[in-house]
Amino acid sequence: MRHLLRQARLERGWTQAEAARRLNMSEREYRHLELGTRKPSLDNLRSIHRVFGIPYEQLVEGVFGDKTRCAP
Repeated sequence: MRHLLRQARLERGWTQAEAARRLNMSEREYRHLELGTRKPSLDNLRSIHRVFGIPYEQLVEGVFGDKTRCAP
């Protein structure tokens, strides 16, 4: 998902601070999502879908499809 977020943000010409403001979260929280060091909450997924227009399927696959980050 981190690549989706970064790409969507850059396509709009937004800084991380601007993206965070539009998603109603802290810049730090957004930065962690974009870096992939934290997984988004359901509310965050909804906001990302609404603001960036990324389909839910892509978001969920980006969050849970990475087998290297799943617990055994």
